[in-house]
Amino acid sequence: MRVFALPFRWLAGTSAAHSLRVRLTLLVLLAALPALGLLLLTASEQRTDAIAAGQSEARRVARLAAANQDGLIDQTRLLLNTLARLPEVQASDLTQCSPLFTNLIVADPRYTNLGVVDGDGALACSAISTEAAGSAIDAGFVQRVFENNAFTIGTYGVGSVDGRPTIYFALPVETGSGPPSRIVFAALNLGDLDTFANQADLQQGSILTILDANGTIILRYPFDPAVVGTSLADTPAVRDLLTSQSGVNIVELPDGDEYVFAFERVVPVSEDNPGIGTAYITVAVPEEAVVEAANETFRRNLGRLGIVALLSMVAAWVLSDVFVRRDGETRKTLVAELYQAFGSGGVDLLDDMIASDFVDRSPSPGQARGIEGVKQVIAGFRTAFPDGAIVPQELLADRDKVVARVTLTGTHVGDFFGLPPSGKAVTADGVETFRFAGGLIVESWSMFGEIVPIVGTEIVPNGREPAGGRRGLFGRLFSRFRGGAPAREEAR
Repeated sequence: MRVFALPFRWLAGTSAAHSLRVRLTLLVLLAALPALGLLLLTASEQRTDAIAAGQSEARRVARLAAANQDGLIDQTRLLLNTLARLPEVQASDLTQCSPLFTNLIVADPRYTNLGVVDGDGALACSAISTEAAGSAIDAGFVQRVFENNAFTIGTYGVGSVDGRPTIYFALPVETGSGPPSRIVFAALNLGDLDTFANQADLQQGSILTILDANGTIILRYPFDPAVVGTSLADTPAVRDLLTSQSGVNIVELPDGDEYVFAFERVVPVSEDNPGIGTAYITVAVPEEAVVEAANETFRRNLGRLGIVALLSMVAAWVLSDVFVRRDGETRKTLVAELYQAFGSGGVDLLDDMIASDFVDRSPSPGQARGIEGVKQVIAGFRTAFPDGAIVPQELLADRDKVVARVTLTGTHVGDFFGLPPSGKAVTADGVETFRFAGGLIVESWSMFGEIVPIVGTEIVPNGREPAGGRRGLFGRLFSRFRGGAPAREEAR
């Protein structure tokens, strides 16, 4: 705590701490601190709320994308159920099957191929050439369809026919009382993810991705062929994803940026579907984009607060002399109060009148520097002249200075800075000049005449009546230049 207090102690000991302008400016700054703290707290809460809203929105988009894929799967299931009952597919002669399927994929370009596969795995019918279609059908998938004897979802992947992301669906064809001897399949193009992303109105910089069950990218929006086929299974975000149904979090992606990352499993894992044919939809929104509105609000409010604080500081600095400055009359009052301290001995108020680095240009012998020297002179004066006083006869103020014509009176009973006591009532006239800065006395010059005793109502220099009568003020003031001791030193 002492370390933190040192700058404040140092500031309190400087003359700037006594400047009215500085005090008002610091007051304005202190008044702005609670507003700044509230602004920072509000900005933090707004960022937290923005991230929470961003997570909710990202999760909503992921669920919508997954629902969109689920909708395509349901439509494909209905399509395959219909195709499996058509005579062209049921017949032993499948020559009419291929033309039918060709017309269907032309009518619905979402499907890259429709076809029929026999029980031995041979391609019996296809909307595209049998050479291209045959290489695209995975034998393991065909075997799994026959084993399931039900609608089966294949693995998401990149189609070998046209390089587009594709998923295969198949359904056994019931042709009699025995087990199915053929299956009808559909290859669904996943390229319409771009359309969905545009409709979802994603924030700038957002990434929409489809991952297969192994964590490999099979489609990405915006499209980037360089990353298609890249495995992300080793990244923390995808590693957690592969063991969950859905979720949302703040993660760091391979590009090094923080994202609001939401994911949803397209085909829920169940007893009928252990996850072989599933995939994941992920939505990654840059965290900076999510909190941009909150940051912009913070910057705007901070700018407004800064402008208000700056204007207030300028007003405090410029207008301080207009509203609360210590003008000529006020400065003369301060000088009069200083002289009252010589009569009362009270020095507590001097700190509000005199700067700590005050300079006395006419110091008494042994006088300390600064304000402590003034207090020392007052204490010495009270000891030497217990009933003494210094009374202003005239005070003149001009710009930053006050000139005082004063009269010292009192019974000299003690030593006063080397001047031995006389035990008599004495008096001396003097002229002192005070310079002000920042509302405080920062410098002074003093010139006193010789101290002379008072006899009755007459003032007698050195106890004798002067031959030429009583000397005037200027005669006494300048007597120091005719061999007398320094005037201020005599008075003190």
